[in-house]
Amino acid sequence: MSLEAYRRWKRTTRHWVSALVLIVTCVTASDSVGAETPGEGTRKGKILGSIDAATYVQKSLVFSSDGRHAVWLKRSKNRHQLLLDGVPGPLFEGTFRPPAILSPDGRRVAYLIENEKDRLQMIITDGTFGPVFDRILEGPVFSPDSRHIAYAGLLKDKYQVLLDGVPGPKYELVGHLKFSPDSRRFVYAAQQNKKRFVVVDGDPGPPFDDVYPSGFSPDSRHLVYYATQGKKRHVMVDDHPGPEYDSIGPVRFIPADDTSPPAIAYITLAGSRLIEVTQSVP
Repeated sequence: MSLEAYRRWKRTTRHWVSALVLIVTCVTASDSVGAETPGEGTRKGKILGSIDAATYVQKSLVFSSDGRHAVWLKRSKNRHQLLLDGVPGPLFEGTFRPPAILSPDGRRVAYLIENEKDRLQMIITDGTFGPVFDRILEGPVFSPDSRHIAYAGLLKDKYQVLLDGVPGPKYELVGHLKFSPDSRRFVYAAQQNKKRFVVVDGDPGPPFDDVYPSGFSPDSRHLVYYATQGKKRHVMVDDHPGPEYDSIGPVRFIPADDTSPPAIAYITLAGSRLIEVTQSVP
């Protein structure tokens, strides 16, 4: 080999060795980052916990709506335990009825369990066991600010709603639980003596053949619901009825402006005519 050829070979070899050292360094650094312990920051975010495949109950994993929290169930012999961000709740026996319900802020969790012996049901909220019912009918439902929770249950042919753990009156039927946008108000439908009415902030409204709460106004000041009497239906704003129609579509709110007060609008069916109606808000 000539002197010039030897020098070219030596330069090429030196470049390959440098490249190999750089590759090894990068791989070592990557392995070091991936080996960080749970709870420490990684390139992909904070590790909340680990799911044990041997005890994990399939399809029990639920994520919060804000994308910050997760809850899942694990089984140990005949007992179960729910974990929120890896923090375990109380052990319980019986059957878990999915899904677990997370509050809007993801910090609270409620779920239904059923006794395997007599099939009685209860809600566990934030680790606290609620009263026993023959059947949980609706809920649990969290308020928008996550501070309140409500659900409905049946016990010995009587129905009642629990708001923040406090049972309401017993009725023939209950349902359609709703919180106001500001979380300060609460409404549901109930039946007594075969007549139906809304219960808003604890107070029963006027009786009808049927009712259905549509919801609260955006400022939470007014309740809007459908009321049926015979074959006719009308929209109630608080206790103020609108005209009667054969059928009524969804209600939309019209905010006040410089010339007009707030109102609601909806499409109705009157005979064969479809009519767009504007109804004032008292």
